[in-house]
Amino acid sequence: MIEVEIKVSLMDEDSEKILEKLKSLGFEKNETKEQIDKYFNGIDRDFQITDEALRIRKSLNLDTNEGTVYVTYKGKKLDNISKTREEIELEISEMDPMYKIFEKLGFKPVDPVRKVREIYRKDDLEVSFDNVDYVGNYLEIEKVVDDDSKREQALEELLNLLKSLNISTDKLEKRSYLELRRGNCGK
Repeated sequence: MIEVEIKVSLMDEDSEKILEKLKSLGFEKNETKEQIDKYFNGIDRDFQITDEALRIRKSLNLDTNEGTVYVTYKGKKLDNISKTREEIELEISEMDPMYKIFEKLGFKPVDPVRKVREIYRKDDLEVSFDNVDYVGNYLEIEKVVDDDSKREQALEELLNLLKSLNISTDKLEKRSYLELRRGNCGK
């Protein structure tokens, strides 16, 4: 699967106005989650250099108190505009045993990233308001496509939504929250 995604900082943006506009476009609140991402660096290469990511995510739905855990590999970004990349994800039952397996195999753990994510959906589009520890507040818009031939059209759809929210494409942010946090905290 390919996750087509754009992200913008909400610094200097009115989140309430953006939310009102989203609702007027038919988006509905789906859930609020706390997500803790434990990242690993590669054994044979530096994922920061190769633009890849390997993480274990613990996601707690704050509305229902139900949790899930995923292992995710993210390939390098596929264009110069967005955060679009191949993503391979698998649900697992527990975080700690998988974490220990990765460590035993030689993967190097990186400090975790924690965020609270408020998610809105309309059809196959997802919009998230993210409050990320040590990073700030961001808006992510994403659509998952099953093959590369649909990627450009999906990206255009996301950019059109961004425009309808009166947010400039100049505010697009390609760095991951891990990269942004490293920049803010020197990690």
